[in-house]
Amino acid sequence: MKQNLPEAHDRPTELPRTDLRLPFVIVAAEGLILLLVYALLVHYGAPRLVMTGIAFAVFYGLSALILLGVYARRLWKMNRDQALSDQLNSDIYRIFRNTVDIPYAVMNSDGKVRVINTALKDILKFRSPICNIPLSEICPGLSLEKLMAFMGQADILPLHHPERALETPQDGEQSSDPPVVRLSDGRRYEVEPYAFLRKGERYFFLLFRDTNEYLDLVEKTNREHMVLAYIVLDNLQELTQFVRANYRATANEIEAALSDWVSGMNGMLREYDRDKYMAIFSEECLDECIKDGFPILDKIMSIRVGDNSFPVSISMGIADIDGSMQERDRTANNALDLALQRGGNQVALIRRNTPGVSYFGGTHKTMESNTSISSRVSASLLEKRLSLCDRVLIMGHSNPDFDAIGSAVGIYRLSRSILEGAGMSHVPVNIITSLTSETFAVCQKHLSTVSEYNHVFIDKHEAQGLVTPDTVLIVTDVNNPAIFESPELVGAIAARDGVASIAVIDHHRLVGALPFVPFLHYIETTKSSASEIVSEILEQSPYADTLLKEEANLLLAGIMLDTHNFTRSAGAQTFEVTYYLYSRNAHTGTAREFFSEKLEELQIASDFDAHTRIYDQIFAITWLSEDHIPSPGDRIAASKAADKLLGIQDVEASFALAIIGKNVVISGRSKGKINVQLILEKLEGGGHFDMAGAQVENATVPEVYEMLKEAIDEYMAERSIK
Repeated sequence: MKQNLPEAHDRPTELPRTDLRLPFVIVAAEGLILLLVYALLVHYGAPRLVMTGIAFAVFYGLSALILLGVYARRLWKMNRDQALSDQLNSDIYRIFRNTVDIPYAVMNSDGKVRVINTALKDILKFRSPICNIPLSEICPGLSLEKLMAFMGQADILPLHHPERALETPQDGEQSSDPPVVRLSDGRRYEVEPYAFLRKGERYFFLLFRDTNEYLDLVEKTNREHMVLAYIVLDNLQELTQFVRANYRATANEIEAALSDWVSGMNGMLREYDRDKYMAIFSEECLDECIKDGFPILDKIMSIRVGDNSFPVSISMGIADIDGSMQERDRTANNALDLALQRGGNQVALIRRNTPGVSYFGGTHKTMESNTSISSRVSASLLEKRLSLCDRVLIMGHSNPDFDAIGSAVGIYRLSRSILEGAGMSHVPVNIITSLTSETFAVCQKHLSTVSEYNHVFIDKHEAQGLVTPDTVLIVTDVNNPAIFESPELVGAIAARDGVASIAVIDHHRLVGALPFVPFLHYIETTKSSASEIVSEILEQSPYADTLLKEEANLLLAGIMLDTHNFTRSAGAQTFEVTYYLYSRNAHTGTAREFFSEKLEELQIASDFDAHTRIYDQIFAITWLSEDHIPSPGDRIAASKAADKLLGIQDVEASFALAIIGKNVVISGRSKGKINVQLILEKLEGGGHFDMAGAQVENATVPEVYEMLKEAIDEYMAERSIK
């Protein structure tokens, strides 16, 4: 709102002016011409020069008198009109100042109000329209700097106080809306500033527009803005299978609790499918829920099925955005997917003017769900998409472990079998991994007897040159693009109708929305490992009998790693899948050989043991000595150390810190009561409810140790509130 500053004079100058220079120039020119003509007559001796001179003088006098008279009359009329205009303007100004109910004030460049009109005087209860008080006394919180930010005036500086130079507002600092103030009458006004000059000094004309009703309407509209929520019951069907309880009675009890909750917000609740609900309520009520931490989650968890001690839970996706109902419906569904993929028993909220997704709840682990149908559907989707491809690439996370490589090998066997069954044996399938990692070396040695794997594994650099428009990428054991084995590969995969030729199969909680739309999005956080999910997909597919013994042992090793030899996160389906792997000639004795430790690994484990500390009675934290020489195996050693710490009495969660390059990695584990993923998310990490990790860049172990304790304190404070 850049303004040119007008000069305010004592008299208005906009009216046309009469210029007297022209008639004087004409009269002078006429005199010179007559004088020149008379001189010529004298030179040539013309007769009767005296009479001619008198005639010239009379003519000149009369013409000059007439010309000057005409201009004098015009000047008189202009002065009369000007005087009348000034009088009228003065009268109108007095009328405007005293009778018009639009408040205004005049402020000088010192930020002091000099003059106010009658309307503003009545509002402020002032006795006189003439004053000399700071603007902040009339408008608390409003200053000259804020007015300048709105006006975008870089050159509005006090002339008589040059030392008070104000900073020039930058482009990003300029406000697009006039400042709003609340005056002493309790109403809100928009202040529109206009700058002008008078006798070399800058002044500001401040016009106060009463916007109280408008702002009240805007606030009311925002409060009543419609919020759409989708709610599902977490695994109630699975839970009732194990106890003697009436499913419908429990579902009705949950529905009654939800109905009371929504009714208390003057909202609407409708069941649109079995155990699935849609709720509509206002943004004002949403703010109250956020403030209280969504107590409905705890209320639902207080409901027990029969005599079972495992609580019932719900997941909720909420959309508080602008746009059409179709957009809100889609956003709420996406938010619900995020809540479910993070393990359920929580709320995922997407709202306007707030970046990212906000999560609430997730403090209790949910029960393992029966996903046989999902596994069959996933196998079918893979089969359909692979029939259209000319290459398949499989990728896990960086610094791979047995679960990442084992699940990738299982997907390789499924993809190979699908392609051969479709008569597409020529289509290559490759696994992208770090060919220099110790874990890969162990897996490669085990697969060395299978000649098929001599050319299956490639590194990320080679993979870049293999991507074609019809390449399918399958990602296993990871859903965070930042820790993909080859993050840049994702951008090279083509998309059709907005859906990328990428499948994501994982058991970790989803940290945030993926930067692409996968054709297969199978994230099941109740599963112990990605190897368990892949094994189940294989078992439910028509190609269950194609899995080789060596591949089955790798999948079993992945399950054993993430379940800590079936002592953690192992459910009924974990053992069912293990039975399938046994039927394919896998054996725990063979899989245990993958975990043989070297002397250096035992020494590192002892180093971790020596630095174990107990924090807040239920957390165990350890790290390696400062003089320890970092090695690539420290990440895995940290995972093992965190697992081992869970064996300490009364410890519910553990963390192990190790230096990898210039970064400090954290491995977190939990027995099931503490959500280590929520703790490590505060350090930009993620993972699973009872198994998570984080990486802090350019930090030392003592610094990360303090950061971790702060994250634990924050998590415990949030947990106590909820």
